[in-house]
Amino acid sequence: MEPASGTASIEAVHLLTVGPFPRLLAEELTARLSREVGVPCRLLDEAAEIKPQILPERAQVHADDLLRQLEALPIEKGTKLVGVTLLDIAIPIFTFVFGRSRLGGPATLVSLARLKPEFYGMPADPAVTVRRGVAEILHEVGHNLELKHCRNYSCLMYFSHDVETVDLRGLSYCSSCAPLLPAGFLATGRRRF
Repeated sequence: MEPASGTASIEAVHLLTVGPFPRLLAEELTARLSREVGVPCRLLDEAAEIKPQILPERAQVHADDLLRQLEALPIEKGTKLVGVTLLDIAIPIFTFVFGRSRLGGPATLVSLARLKPEFYGMPADPAVTVRRGVAEILHEVGHNLELKHCRNYSCLMYFSHDVETVDLRGLSYCSSCAPLLPAGFLATGRRRF
């Protein structure tokens, strides 16, 4: 996460696939995200005209470069753009990242590559992949909404350095972070802390 200027407001979340991405998986991510938040979520039909930059001496895509390209796209006011990809992403100082965003920024990037059980030699489980993907989207959009990392390990804003931590923290913001979110962002009737 890098600092950026912006205001914490949100009226919609738009998902945009980056690179090869099964349509059904993108639709499932969008539908699950829609149940978690109180703002409209929409899967954009067009493909992103984004050219992934490979990190030198690594078979991974430069996450910050992809994020910059997403931020350069036209983004409607009040909308947070979420680029979702199956590409394995990293930054020079980390061997991998699940996602990237800027504090107060208009866009975020989330990779499902290391959220898929099959990455770890387990049987494929699309429901697990979608749940983990939604958790990472909510974490990164939280940064867009000016939330910083939280010390509560069961909060969505807790920093995840491995997939086990993603699973442990679940899909809820803690009682300290949830009140900092814009009104209407969380789905009504959903317990968040």
